[in-house]
Amino acid sequence: MNNQPSRSQFSANNSTQVELDLLNSIVLDDIAYPWNPEAAESDAYFDSLEEELPLSDLLTDLEMTSASEQFLNQTNLLFSAIDIQNSLSEKFSGLAPQNLLNNLGKIAVKIVDQVNSLGSILSLSDQLVHCVSEVLPGWDLEDLEVMARPLAYSMRGSQDDPVENTLATIQSNSWYD
Repeated sequence: MNNQPSRSQFSANNSTQVELDLLNSIVLDDIAYPWNPEAAESDAYFDSLEEELPLSDLLTDLEMTSASEQFLNQTNLLFSAIDIQNSLSEKFSGLAPQNLLNNLGKIAVKIVDQVNSLGSILSLSDQLVHCVSEVLPGWDLEDLEVMARPLAYSMRGSQDDPVENTLATIQSNSWYD
């Protein structure tokens, strides 16, 4: 049993080896990154880095274009959803609870995206009904359609601000989520 090395010998050897590897990577590393990328000697450095990069990992121009467009579309959706949430909160904060407004905003973004992507034509009143029916599932669709129709029709007209005129008739309350 005395012939076997103790664990402390292994950990000391491993620790020493790790320290040596760290020292080698710091001191004996290749040349440092060139401070002036416009200098003539920096071209060789950048060329050697490009040679080390495997070309199989790179995306083609077409793949890069489609991936970047998809990424930008996703970020635009996120920012538009945030803008919708803020405008809903500002305009309707005294008229409906905040969690209801947040859900309505998310559903509205989804419905508008579906209408735009599928090219389907939904009237404004139908879009309103779809939004509200998901938030208030206990209500009949016919009742929601009756309530949404005057607001949707007034939004089509060229009045000053029909939505504001309609909202002015509603009393503001304090809501607790």
